[in-house]
Order: sequence, then structure tokens, then C-alpha cells
Amino acid sequence: MALRGVGISLWRSCPGDVSGLVEDLETLKGAGPDFVEVFPGQLGVMLGGRLDPVRLGPVREALPEANLSYTVHAPLDMNLMDPTANGLHRDVLNASIEFAGGIGAEVVVCHAGQRVGPRDARHGFERQLAAERTALREAGDRAAELGVTIDAENYYPELPLVRGDVYDYSVWPWELGGQIRAVDHPAVGICLDVGHAALAAGVFGFDYLEERAAVAPLVRHLHLHDNLMKTNLTGTPPVSEHPVYGLGALHLPPGSGTIPLQDLFRRVDFPQNPSCCVEQLHPDLHTLIPQALRAARGLAEPVRERVPA
Repeated sequence: MALRGVGISLWRSCPGDVSGLVEDLETLKGAGPDFVEVFPGQLGVMLGGRLDPVRLGPVREALPEANLSYTVHAPLDMNLMDPTANGLHRDVLNASIEFAGGIGAEVVVCHAGQRVGPRDARHGFERQLAAERTALREAGDRAAELGVTIDAENYYPELPLVRGDVYDYSVWPWELGGQIRAVDHPAVGICLDVGHAALAAGVFGFDYLEERAAVAPLVRHLHLHDNLMKTNLTGTPPVSEHPVYGLGALHLPPGSGTIPLQDLFRRVDFPQNPSCCVEQLHPDLHTLIPQALRAARGLAEPVRERVPA
């Protein structure tokens, strides 16, 4: 296995300030990433499930001028399982794919499952899963035309999900793997978020490395960040103080937490040679981006050594 590249995501929103976007891209470029992951929702280029041509123009000019490669992350709360608003969510995914195609990005990450509320019992769960599969297949057709892959991301067990206030099957990586296998589309794979998976393993008691290996053949993109593998199951302290207590998805630089990242890269083979994004470092840690990229590449080195010359 060899990684296709190691990149970094934008760390702040720039919905109305292209100059801020240009500044951030130049800062990231200086750190030497192979690509930058951008969020069209945070760039303000979407309106009503469509790309907004007024805002899109300046952004599409700024991105190529930075002379960087890109991946795309679709809006976070997109819910292809919602039978009451499925069309709107499909529009959002399709707009993300069109945006990716327009900037030459080969990856669109989207969240799978449903986190916007408790599962609606008026609709059978299998019907909701089927709706998501249909949406991903149809979006996959357009993605393939544009040379883009859609990679569905696993989520993590935040407190509302553990309590049952919201529901998302993708916190169990093998269930996400089963859904993507059922989609069975060449342009649809998995984005494995290793930080999310580590938190889920701690809450649900599954083996972290075994579950990673189970979905590895479907993984085309990695989200890499570290944490202390502790989840807030009581509601206190507040999210604003989670870093103080080491709780939740802290989005620390690789190697700054307790996830066994070296074991992951040495023991789990990803046959599709995924790209790897150091994702959404905490805004206060953006000065550590060069360090985070070096750490990510260092983790990948033992993996590269296994690849025949």
C-alpha cells in the first residue's frame, strides 16, 4: 500500500471573504500538503441546495490560483436517509460533486446515516437505508462522469447519540461497510475517520484494529486526527471545556493523543491506496499544521516500505 497523498483541511470558515480564503490557502501551502480539503458550505458557495454562481465565481478563481490540489467535504448534516426531505439532501450532495468536478478534486466526503434527530419510526429502517443507497448510486453515476469518488464517513458517539436523542448507524464501522457494499458502485467508497472510530471502539467495546481491517478494502480516503479515546457520557463538562478534560473528538495532531496510530498503519492494509487528510485541527492548533503533516507522513512510511518497487 502507498498513500496517494497527505493533506490538510481548512481550519476556519470564509463564507464572505475571499481574501481570507486566499490568506489561509497561502498559509497551508507553506506547510507543504499534497492537497487541501475544502468545505463548500463553509465557503458560502451553496444556496438552497444549489451552487450560487455569484459566490462561486470568486472562490473558483481563488482555489486554482493557490496552485494546490483539493478534496471536498460535503455539508456535515446532509441526511440521505430522510424520506421527508430526501430530494433536498440529494441536491446538496450533487452540488458538492459538481463543485469538486469544477475545481479538479477527486474526492467528495459525505457523512452517512442520520444525526438530525431520533429515528422516525413512521418509516421503516430498511426503507431509510434503501433511500440512502439509491441516492449514493445515483450520485455515484454523476461522480464517475466527473472523475470523482464519493466517500461516506463514519461518525463518533457524541452524547446525544449515546442517549438515543439522535441515531447514526455509521458509528459502527462494519455497518457502514455493509451499506457501502450494498451500494456496490465503483465511485462510492468509505472515508475512514480514525479518530471517530477510536472513540466508538471505546464506547461500544469493539476491537479498534479488527474493525478497521474489516472495512479497509472499501477505504479510499482517511481522516487522520488524534484524541484520548474518551467520550463524554454524562453531559458535563460542557463541550467548550472538552480539551481541558480530554473528552471527545479533540482533533489533535497525529501522535498527540492515545490512539494506536502506528499499529493502524503497520497492521492494517488499505488496498485502494487512500489519500489521507489531517482533518480539522482545533483552530487554536493551526500553527502545528507543519508538525501534523510530518507526523502523518511518518506514520505512513512503514506502510510505503511494504510496497514492491
